[in-house]
Amino acid sequence: MFNLKRKLVTVTMAVVMGCLLSVGAFGQKRGENQRPPKENNKVVVKEKEPRPPQNNNTQQPRNDDKRGKPLN
Repeated sequence: MFNLKRKLVTVTMAVVMGCLLSVGAFGQKRGENQRPPKENNKVVVKEKEPRPPQNNNTQQPRNDDKRGKPLN
């Protein structure tokens, strides 16, 4: 009884899957495309804001040769 039920379920699933595949394959006849046309993609580019001015408050290192040397 259990084996017969299992075979019946297997055959039923195979028939259902076959029907779904055939419906998907023959859904559009003769290759006609019946979908609505797609709109063209639009790329929106945001304009870059100007950069703020650089901070010129940093002090330049002095170019003296006395660094690390004794005073006398």
